[in-house]
Order: sequence, then structure tokens, then C-alpha cells
Amino acid sequence: MTAKEHVTHPLIKPHAIEKRLYQETIIGTAIKWNTLCILPTGLGKTLIAVLAAAYRLRKVPDSKCVLLAPTKPLTLQHQATFQKTMNLPDEGLQLVTGEVPPTRRKKLWEKVQIAFMTPQVLENDILAGRYTLKDVSLLVVDEAHRAVGDYAYVFIAEQYYKQAASPLLLALTASPGSEIEKIREVISNLRIENIELRTRESPDVAPYVPPVSFEWKEVELSERFREVGRRLKQAMRSRLQPIKQAGFIETRDLTRIGVREILGLQRDLQRRIAAESQPPSHLFQLVSHCAALIRLYHSVELLETQGISALASYLSGVFSKAKSSGASKAIRGLAQDADIQEARLLTEKLLAEKVEHPKIPILRQIIRQQLRATPQSRIIVFSRFRGTAQLIETVLKELSGALPIRFVGQASKTDDPGLTQKEQASILQSFRDGSYNVLVATSVGEEGLDIKECNLVIFYEAVPSAVRLIQRRGRTGRTQPGRVIVLVAKGTRDQAYYWTAIRKEAQMKELLKEMRKMSRDVARDRKQATLKDFMTQPTQGEREASSQLQVKIVIDSRELRSGIAKSLKSLGAELQVETLEVGDYILSDRVGVETKTANDFAQSIVDKRLFTQLGALRDTFPIPLLVISGESLYGAGGVSHQAIRGALASAMIDFRVPSVNVASAEDAANLLFTIARREQQERKHTLSVRGGKPSLSTSALQEYIVASLPGINTTLAKRLLTKFGNVFGVVQASLEQLEGVHGIGKTKAKAIRLALDSPYEQDESK
Repeated sequence: MTAKEHVTHPLIKPHAIEKRLYQETIIGTAIKWNTLCILPTGLGKTLIAVLAAAYRLRKVPDSKCVLLAPTKPLTLQHQATFQKTMNLPDEGLQLVTGEVPPTRRKKLWEKVQIAFMTPQVLENDILAGRYTLKDVSLLVVDEAHRAVGDYAYVFIAEQYYKQAASPLLLALTASPGSEIEKIREVISNLRIENIELRTRESPDVAPYVPPVSFEWKEVELSERFREVGRRLKQAMRSRLQPIKQAGFIETRDLTRIGVREILGLQRDLQRRIAAESQPPSHLFQLVSHCAALIRLYHSVELLETQGISALASYLSGVFSKAKSSGASKAIRGLAQDADIQEARLLTEKLLAEKVEHPKIPILRQIIRQQLRATPQSRIIVFSRFRGTAQLIETVLKELSGALPIRFVGQASKTDDPGLTQKEQASILQSFRDGSYNVLVATSVGEEGLDIKECNLVIFYEAVPSAVRLIQRRGRTGRTQPGRVIVLVAKGTRDQAYYWTAIRKEAQMKELLKEMRKMSRDVARDRKQATLKDFMTQPTQGEREASSQLQVKIVIDSRELRSGIAKSLKSLGAELQVETLEVGDYILSDRVGVETKTANDFAQSIVDKRLFTQLGALRDTFPIPLLVISGESLYGAGGVSHQAIRGALASAMIDFRVPSVNVASAEDAANLLFTIARREQQERKHTLSVRGGKPSLSTSALQEYIVASLPGINTTLAKRLLTKFGNVFGVVQASLEQLEGVHGIGKTKAKAIRLALDSPYEQDESK
């Protein structure tokens, strides 16, 4: 095989894909089994997807392929690669995003051959029943290491294997992670049967991988920096002291107590508070200390790894929040702390003198040298924080030959609007073209950037994640030798993070050595599961009867992305999406359900919407039900146990709405599914949308009319109607008669008569 040989296939354009042995080997197994492909960045994972799609479209006529990627820029990149390499009309290669209206997505689905989608869009459409995955013969999952927990990939894969007539899944990633349990979770969630892994050192990969040098540069923090740090750390130790005295920690040594320990302690304390009807007051104080400590850890990290501007901005925000009426005790305590006040003064002095982190001059020097040596260089600088990225862009603009541009995510923050997906794509293209030569990127630039000629990657700070280390490093050394430099502040978290990432990467490599065995184990388990499934397959008659008796549930469109909706779909419910004015779920023509998480339930007591919702639910459905999911109902949202109990009692007694507290969204879905099945299949109740506003009884309507008068609430309306007999009697009552009703004084009586007696004059301004 020579470098000039190319893949030949009816659906692949001539000379579009160079033959590479490792790609041919991987595709040889990927077209037979559900495969997890672990391949270093820049070695053609997308081309493997192209080859798999070409095979499946020929193997399974009239089928579709779907390629999923976490972001729209990534889906656009994949679409461009497929358009460049596949012998298909562009209309067959469609980008299907949330910007396309649902009705149009449904029509696109009917015609598309290969769809490029974000998982959230596909998940939404599956839940809403806009189309099925029956005809999808290949599902490609990019950045597959995300397929854990509640991420959309997990739900989509489950539905794919249920719905597809001829399913095959190809999962792609450059770095699966360093924790064996997470890797196993990915394999289980995606039903992986085969693992194809390559490293840069693999014999069949090495000829295609240019060398990448990896180095770190240490910088020393000045004494003035360290003085700010000492003040912040003293404030931390003063808050650790009462926690130590209470016996929850053994030391105040900041090298032994990290933010992870404080977060864990905070959760434990909150669970203790939630478990007791009258928790001791000192527990609340300790939770407040934990909240303050988390902010202080962040402050020290900003100082040590980012610089004065980042810390000054953060402290300014803390002091501003402390002045607001809703400020927490932790925030107010920070603003009143003498050490923190002194740290802020020192920080502002350094800021006024334009003193920045010593990383900045080192960064300028590295980039200056790179551009002098190779003027056509492309450089990426990674920074964790947007504010630091802004600072780096500003200082590099002053550097001769540097053309920097900041590359951030879509989310907008105060005084810092994010980039739209179109702006992101435009910036990347300008970087490729050379209009910019330094890309200053936050984490949004870590996954899937298609930039083949990047010479140098700089980490402004170390990262403690092996996945992020590999993703950042993978931006260079694709078609020519590359260089990676990590800036590390001596004696700070930078050093700890750097060595953590290196250790985790070493662990990952050891895990990868074991993954071929894992692959064989998984394949054996899958065969056993398949045999078991085969032995318990329902008959054709049972399947037909089941489809005729399928449970249907009406769901409010705003609930579509909830965990309950996903679990209902997994149970086999057919979801009918509507915009409901009352309730979240309708299970039959008589059962309507309002669902809340424990925190939402607590908040709805505070903002008083709970009882409005319960009243509407009771008036609309013969059988109303309130379902609250979450184990920590008592103490949720900072609402007292007494208030929670009172609200539950009012729901059941005053509003006659039964309530049930379940542990999780999955438990809630099982309950709703069971009720719906009993109502529809056993009790033979039909399903109808009763989501409109409830009709009022005559007495309620009378109360509503009278309560619209100035200063009159429902209680006073009832008194007026009792006194005067009907609405007409209230309208006819004199000033003196109105004053005779308890609760209505001279002022209210005058306001009522004024509203009733004044001539109507139309407001022309409206």
C-alpha cells in the first residue's frame, strides 16, 4: 500500500479518502459490531464514520444514518467532511438543529439520508414522537465519553436499540477517561460489543503521526502576590476552625483540606439538617462557613493561576452582592472579614499599577519567539476563564505580528455576550485562513476543532483532567510537528493540577491496555443477553395486542426534557405533547397530575404559586394528583419543616389534592405509567386533553366579580355577598352600608363607590 492509494466505493468520491491500514482495520470490525473507536485527534475518526455510513447505506437499502455531536459547530464540521468525501447529493446530507422548526424537522427526516444533529434535538424529537429511528441503520456518536449519567446520548441509544429495524452504533472519542467505572458505563450505555483503540505509539498509526514536544514552564509569584494569598488563606483558616472544633475535620492545614472535601462536608451537613425536624442552629452556621470557604478557595485559585484582574473582578462581585437585601450570611461575612478587606485593598493597588500575573510576560515571549521563527504559525492559547481570555487577547494585540481573537461559548454573561454558532464558525474559518493567527479559547475549543495546521498549543493554566489534557494537546501535531507548553505557577494549584492530569493520563494508558480484554467480556455478555432476550421474545399476537393497548400520556411541552418524560418513554408510553394550562401530565379523562421536584415544591410555597396551581388542578380534573420527586423534601430550598408539612396538609385537606413523595424522577414515571395503564387498560377510561382554564361555579364567579372591586379580596367578597345577597345588592349598597361590613372602612367604601359611580371615559392612549 502506498500513500497514493485511495478508497474506492460507489458512495465515496474518487481520491477523496487516502487508504490507511489502521482505518481499514477499524472499519472491518465497525461494520459488524457496535464499536467504540478510540483514536488520537487528527487521525480521521470522522472518515471512519464516512466509510461506515457508505457501507450501511448500501447494505441496508432505503435506510438512514445519523451522526450526533455535542455542538452545532462540530455537526457543521462533520457535514462538511461528508459533503467533501461522499458521493451523495447535498440535500441528502442535512443539518437538523433546534433552529429548524419541529414541523420542518419532521419533513426533513422523511427525505434525509444522513442527518447531522446535536443529541438534545434528537432527544426532543424522539420524546415528542415526531419520527422514529426505525429506518436508521447507523448511529454515530461523537465524543462518546459523554455517554454517562443523564446525558442525551444514553436515552437516544436506548431508544435506538428499541426502535431500529437494523441497528448498528459507532462511538468515537480521542480520550475515554481515566476511571474504569466511567468507561464501563459508556460501554454499557451504548451496548458496545467491540473496542478499537489506537495510541500515537501504535505501529499502524505511528507513520501518520508527527512528533509533538511537551514542556512546562514554571513562573514565580511575586511577594506582593503572595501577601494577597496569605490574607485570603488566613480568612479560610478562621472558617475552618469552628468546623474543626465541631469535630467534622481534623486539621486546618490547607494542603490537606481541599475544595472537594468542603463540598462533601457541605452536602453531609445539609443532609443532617434535612433529616432532623429541629436541627441545631450551629449546623446552619457550619453550612454557611462551607459556602464561604468554597468562594475563598476559588479566590485563591484565581490569584495563583489567573492573575490580579480575575481576582479583582471576583472580589468586586462578592462585595456588591453583600450590599443587596437578599445577600446570604456567607456573603455578608466575607465582606465584613478584615483579612478579605485587606486582600481586596492590596489587589486594587496592584490592579491600579497594572501588575498582572507573571505568566503574561512569559506568554508574550513564547508567542513572539514562535512568530519570529515561523511567521505563518497558528497558535492556540487555552484559558479556563473568559475574563482571562479577554485579558490575553488584549495584551497580545500589542504584540507585533500577533493577530489574536477570543473564542468562547454561546452563553452570555454580565457585560460579556457569548458567540453565536455562526460567529464561532466564522472565527474558526478566519483562523484557518490566517486572518487571525492566535486563537484564545476557553473549554469550548477543546472538543473537535478542525484546525490541521496548528503549530503551538499553550495552556495558560494546568488542567486536572486527563481527557481535557488530551483534547487540548490534540489540537497540534496533526500534519506537522507540534509543540505544547503548559504555564505553571510554582507552589500553587497549577502544579497539583498538572501532576494530577499526568497521573490520570498514565492511568488511562494502563486502562487502555486492559480494554481489549474488556471488549471480549462485553461481547460475551452481549451474546448472553441476546440469547436471553430471544428466549423471552413475545409472540406476534402478543406484540400486536401490546401495540393496541399502548399507554398514552399527555405531557406539557415544558416538561418534555424532564427526567420523568425520558423514563416514561423508556417504559414504552406514547407521549402526546401539548401546551397545558393546568397540570403537567394527563393520564386519562379524569386524572391530571402536577409534578414538582423537592426544591421546586419548596420554592412554590415561597412564591405562592403552589396553591393557585392546586386550585386549578382540582377544578379541572375529577382526580387531581400532586407528585413530588426527591428524597430530601424536608429542608429543601431552605424552607422549614413546618412550612413543608403545612403545605402538604393544605394540599390534601383544603384543596383535596392527594400528594405523594417519591425518591426520583424514575420512580415518578413508574407511578404515572402504572396509573395511566390502570385507567386506560383496566378501567377503560379514554385520554382527553382537559388543559383549559377551569369553568367557575356561579358562587365562584360572583366572588370573582366582587373581588375585582378596589381593595377587595376573596374573603371580603364573600362577606359582601353574604351581607347583600348577590352582586346586584353589592353594587346598589350605599357608602354607609358598605362601611358596615367588617373589614371595609371609609377609604375602601369610597373607592368602591367611586369605581361604580364614575362615568366611563375611554383611555385614548391605549
